[in-house]
Amino acid sequence: MRFRILTLTAACGFLSAFPAHADVLTLKNGEKIEGTVLREEGENYVVEVHVTTRIRDEKIIPRADVLKIEKTPEYEKAFAEISDLVPAPELLAAEGYEQRIKQLKEYIEAFPEGTKNKKVHEMIKALEEELVLIEGGAIKLGDVIIPVEEYEANAYEYDAQIAERRIRDAVVRRDYLGALRGFDSYETALGTAEGHAGLASLMLQVLGAYSESIAESLSSIDSRLAAREAGLARMSPAARAKSLRALEEEQTKLGERLKQEKAASMKWITPHAFHKGSLEEAQRQAVAEIARLDKLETENDTLLSELYRTAWEKLEATTDDLEKKSILADAKENKLPEAYIEKLHKRAGLPEE
Repeated sequence: MRFRILTLTAACGFLSAFPAHADVLTLKNGEKIEGTVLREEGENYVVEVHVTTRIRDEKIIPRADVLKIEKTPEYEKAFAEISDLVPAPELLAAEGYEQRIKQLKEYIEAFPEGTKNKKVHEMIKALEEELVLIEGGAIKLGDVIIPVEEYEANAYEYDAQIAERRIRDAVVRRDYLGALRGFDSYETALGTAEGHAGLASLMLQVLGAYSESIAESLSSIDSRLAAREAGLARMSPAARAKSLRALEEEQTKLGERLKQEKAASMKWITPHAFHKGSLEEAQRQAVAEIARLDKLETENDTLLSELYRTAWEKLEATTDDLEKKSILADAKENKLPEAYIEKLHKRAGLPEE
């Protein structure tokens, strides 16, 4: 049975009530500026402000323009930096939980008298409870923990869901190379899972955008290289020599990477905007994949997730070795991927032949 961690829900409840804290400077004209007063420089305040959640900038505010400053305690500012560590994201590995717990414990050590410590302890407890389950083989999907027993009995289905979500997330982020590599791994590990047809169709769209991007880079590489040469020509001799050495080193590394990736038969090499060889290889791969997917038959009469689940249940219900072998043979005949045959074989408890 799937279940949620109640302490996690409780721990998350207070987070929305605490937005990121900052110092507030009220100017004489009524304007308010939120940020962190870093220091005073002569007749000015230097204030760090958030342009976005991740990008910060410094503003110079004349002291004469400031009516008052409301300082936020350091522990409040520090808490704002860690307040999003709970809930943990789905599919977070044990190492990720350990890192989050470490950050929260460091906050307690830094602010032993802080008024947020009770909340931080609740966050630590929530993460530690989930960590025990994750270390035991459970997985987290959304805000639901899938116990290890349920995961093992439905491993093919869950693995397919996880792989598909990661591929689609990469597409949303416009990480087309990551999506294509993910789809390659998906096919290798899962064969033709139920979501394969939809993903194959999506990959054709991704390939269109990816191929177009590579083609644009190839068509403009000569002009971009010429523009770079013109920029180098305007540099001082010493600066130009240094830049040329750096560019030559970069080209050498890019050439070596391409050679290594091709030697490893990587389906998707890493293209670089200023390396023609990698762009041409990437375009060749994209054209070949489009042709393959256009011809691909994605229909599969056997639902592999159901095949795996049924085989698992049958193996649980029998103690007869001959029947177990028959179940495994049926799974192989229906082309269940080898990794899942191995899981079933382990569940059967048969001796190695």
